Amino acid sequence: MTRPAWLPDRVDHLGVAVRSIAVARDFYEMLGLTVGPVETLPDDGVSAAFIVTGGTRLELLEPLGSDGPIARFLARKGEGIHHIAFDVRDIAAALDAARRAGVALIDATPRRGAHNTRIAFLHPKDTNGVLIELVESRIR
Repeated sequence: MTRPAWLPDRVDHLGVAVRSIAVARDFYEMLGLTVGPVETLPDDGVSAAFIVTGGTRLELLEPLGSDGPIARFLARKGEGIHHIAFDVRDIAAALDAARRAGVALIDATPRRGAHNTRIAFLHPKDTNGVLIELVESRIR
């Protein structure tokens, strides 16, 4: 039986809110890890850089200003894990399945994410307090 396209295939990455990617870079490079190039995502109010280690990716998220979601997260909770992202083959189908299951959507339709992906977030009030990001890679 073929796995439904809306089911998550794997954890894509963990999002980590930081005040400064440059400062965080120093720490992670001290651990021997490589921090990739910084990508600016003005629609999300962040700069992002990925770290790949083994089969795991971390996304460092730095706010571009004082009013975006990462800036608000940092003000409330400080630096740390912001979200878990799951890779899905069909993000529209995944959002539809979540909607039918009664899960509150932050994004009713997919939007552009880092590395030319399509993303959408599920509200933590319906996901055991964890902000969940769905990620559909454009390159398969």
